[in-house]
Amino acid sequence: MATVYLMDLRKKYNEDVLKVFDRFVDMAGGMKVVQKKSPAAVKLHVGESGNVNYVNPRYVNRLVDLIGEAGGRAFLTDTTTLYAGRRFRADLHIALAREHGFDFSPMIIADGLYGDEYVDIDGAKVASLFGHVDYMFCVSHFKGHLNCGFGGALKNLGMGCSAKGGKLEMHSKSKPYIDDSRCTQCLTCFEYCIHNAIVKNGERIKIEKRTCTGCAGCMSVCPEGAIKFSWDAVSSDIQRGIARYAASAVKNKKVFYLNFLMNISPNCDCFHTNEPMIASDVGVLASQDPVSIDQACYDLIKDAIDNLHPEVDATEQLHFAERFGAGERKYEIKSI
Repeated sequence: MATVYLMDLRKKYNEDVLKVFDRFVDMAGGMKVVQKKSPAAVKLHVGESGNVNYVNPRYVNRLVDLIGEAGGRAFLTDTTTLYAGRRFRADLHIALAREHGFDFSPMIIADGLYGDEYVDIDGAKVASLFGHVDYMFCVSHFKGHLNCGFGGALKNLGMGCSAKGGKLEMHSKSKPYIDDSRCTQCLTCFEYCIHNAIVKNGERIKIEKRTCTGCAGCMSVCPEGAIKFSWDAVSSDIQRGIARYAASAVKNKKVFYLNFLMNISPNCDCFHTNEPMIASDVGVLASQDPVSIDQACYDLIKDAIDNLHPEVDATEQLHFAERFGAGERKYEIKSI
């Protein structure tokens, strides 16, 4: 049975909250995963432009300091998005991270400039950077989610550690296609595709479905935003995919998880809008098991999550993640 630690912000502490956070991380054994003088990946979500509900950068800054004090070399990391926005391409993503206050540590986009750099781990297109790190810190904002009921550590690992092609695989049952009404036949995608899956067919540019590997890099290079995909995967398929990718992303790695059960919004931090919170702040949870920490967060605000999208069974991702060997659902909780 895994142990989940709780820094309960519903009660009063007689000291600076960041000092409490220091004690909390120490109590949960966070620095025991650090390997001295080696790179420490801090996986996080910096929030889409316009969103203000992402994890407060002061907590992440303090975590980076603690890693440094323990002898590690921390850097921040995330991956490019499948949808068009400020995080769609690496350079724009890094600029947004700095605007949102994550300017205290180097930022490396794990799947490269266009989101097409990955390693195959058990059939999952995991962002290439995660094939080169032995340990990491997974910092997640626990909140509601349209397709999954909630998003926490598992979503931060599964969707958040995949390259564009992996995100496409989880969200869609089909390959990308070209919107002829927006295509100017500039041939940027044609010249980019190393798999020769993009062909000139008379006056049209076309993606050959049988040849396409689904890396989705062409979506990033198209200057007109003419390459699109269908959001046709159902909730159960998405949750299963997230669980499988999460298990692959942390395979043979030591990982310390922090879930922030604060600013509990109804939607993913990818949303550029902000809506009323669905539950009051609870605090910060920590564990070395992604399934247990998400299960504990879900249990703490179960009614709010279940009422948000009653048509979605939010526990499927927990079930599948345990089945794929990412962790276990049983836990004990200890408060600081």
